[in-house]
Amino acid sequence: MVSGTLMKFVKPCWKPSVEGENSGDVSGRVDGLLWYKDSGHHVNGEFSMAIIQANNLLEDHSQLESGSMSSLESGPNGTFVGIYDGHGGPEAALFVNDHLFNNIRTIHAAEFTLENQGMSADVINKAFLATEEEFLSLVRRQWRTKPEIASVGACCLVGVICSGLLYIANAGDSRVVLGRQEKAVKEIKAVQLSIEHNASVESVREELRSLHPDDPQIVVLKHKVWRVKGLIQVSRSIGDAYLKNVEFNREPLLSKFRLPEPFYRPILKAEPTISVQKLFPEDQFLIFASDGLWEHLSNQEAVDIVQSCPRNGVAKKLVKAALCEAAKKREMRYSDLKKIDRGVCKLEEARLLLIINKTTNSVPFHLSSFCKKVVRQIRFRNTTISPPKLQLQALGKARAKVLVSAKMAAGTVNEVLPPPLDSSSEPPPVFDGTTRLYISYTCPYAQRVWITRNCKGLQDKIKLVPIDLQNRPAWYKEKVYSANKVPSLEHNNEVKGESLDLIKYIDSHFEGPSLFPHDLDKKEFAEELLSYTDTFNKAVISSFKGDGNEAGAAFDYIETALSKFGDGPFFLGQFSLVDIAYAPFIERFQPFSLEVKKYDIIAGRPNLAAWIKEMDKNDAYKQTRREPKELVEIYKKRFSVFPPSRHRVQEAQL
Repeated sequence: MVSGTLMKFVKPCWKPSVEGENSGDVSGRVDGLLWYKDSGHHVNGEFSMAIIQANNLLEDHSQLESGSMSSLESGPNGTFVGIYDGHGGPEAALFVNDHLFNNIRTIHAAEFTLENQGMSADVINKAFLATEEEFLSLVRRQWRTKPEIASVGACCLVGVICSGLLYIANAGDSRVVLGRQEKAVKEIKAVQLSIEHNASVESVREELRSLHPDDPQIVVLKHKVWRVKGLIQVSRSIGDAYLKNVEFNREPLLSKFRLPEPFYRPILKAEPTISVQKLFPEDQFLIFASDGLWEHLSNQEAVDIVQSCPRNGVAKKLVKAALCEAAKKREMRYSDLKKIDRGVCKLEEARLLLIINKTTNSVPFHLSSFCKKVVRQIRFRNTTISPPKLQLQALGKARAKVLVSAKMAAGTVNEVLPPPLDSSSEPPPVFDGTTRLYISYTCPYAQRVWITRNCKGLQDKIKLVPIDLQNRPAWYKEKVYSANKVPSLEHNNEVKGESLDLIKYIDSHFEGPSLFPHDLDKKEFAEELLSYTDTFNKAVISSFKGDGNEAGAAFDYIETALSKFGDGPFFLGQFSLVDIAYAPFIERFQPFSLEVKKYDIIAGRPNLAAWIKEMDKNDAYKQTRREPKELVEIYKKRFSVFPPSRHRVQEAQL
């Protein structure tokens, strides 16, 4: 038994030179500017890999690890994917490659308890920050003899699959895209899972301005490109010490990196944006890519290429597709690229790395258990594999590094929902340091906060405590929340209520992707829409009870609101708290209107129809949904007892 032993199946080890090896090398082949490995095996299936490197020194590194996610033998098993896009030199990416995963395993072991055995977003976040501190210590030691190391950094994109959950952590401008099977249309749809930290994104610029209100030059448009302090495009990374600690922004650092004025807080951050979600049988593959790939291929184009190609060599196909698009922009053909001699083409650097990870098992299984089984039955030798140090020059803006991990539906274990607590239930140990969200599974107001918790990836940070509202325990009012309704949040030794306040509180006080816009126009419109929610709900409910016919006007307002921003199908263009605020109610209104009132709320409202379709794809929301028939029956019963004159919609009663 080799429990606790890491099975490393992608880490530096290929031959340092592969020139002329066009066939016959089981470790990889060369085709012009392209190095590739068509197929390989790991514990969950297969992978293929392809690399393009333009500069003489490889600045990028990647990892694919499978086995124990903890340094404890009793720790959970899973799969770790890391892709590190270096800039300014190779030191930071190499350092992250050597330390980040080990830090995750060490920190997990230190925080391991019988109650908390799985991976957590907090462990990953601490590992990022620990790796950052260790690299800054290295910079401090080498500063006098090697000052240029202060300007070296790496964007870090990580995926961890453990205990049925997918954790995505991103610091930089790399991206993760999921290929998901849409059964209704029999297509594979692209779903972006990560948030990017690049100054070209308006919300990133707004975040930087809010963090540095006294610095009008915190972001600068330079040569038509937005840059932080006019120097770097990314706002988060590991390394780049010269923009994090003023002690490194002085001589002997090169003058081009030194700022004219001292700064008193870090300009860049190392803290990643982390999301957590369950994996489902329809989740086919993941694409982890640095920014270069997405300059030439859209999310859907990349997914279509992976899906349409044979498993063997799919990495090479995707890399070539990106290069072909880059060639078109330079009015060249891909075949011309293969004729370019190394060191001759002096265009912008191009580096592409691709790994495809495909499972051959079509039946969903619990990844942790599967990995443990493999560890016990097969004694793998530890292997180390790394991209060859090719000295290739490639084309234009095709700089990219891609990692695709496919058919991750291996982790399809749903969150185990606890049973509702009733009058016979014992109270939880209130104010013991645990953050608890008190909800009812049938309450739309509570559902708002539940969705927000899931969208932020806080399943392991905020414990669900469902309450039976028809037989609610006396201790809930006496010891937890005197208002005696849901939702309520127990956090930092106090209890807060009101769903709209709670979704904002969770978004601003907990880790995870931001769900509220930074753009001022969108902020203003968001507040308007949130204020309208009660008016909307009352109008529809009144129509359901026969007290008026205001539902049509209310849904027309929603239809118009959904057309204000054109950068996405949601209320503010991109998904936000506004969508979360309306989703639980429209989820109930639509089936009841159609079945009981014979009124189709999406008829003649294409924006609302598109919004509902997009919301139905949201995993964080889907985890909270009830069956439409169940909702219709609940509404039938409740409307029959509502007094005709009652217009006040109370939380936890609708």
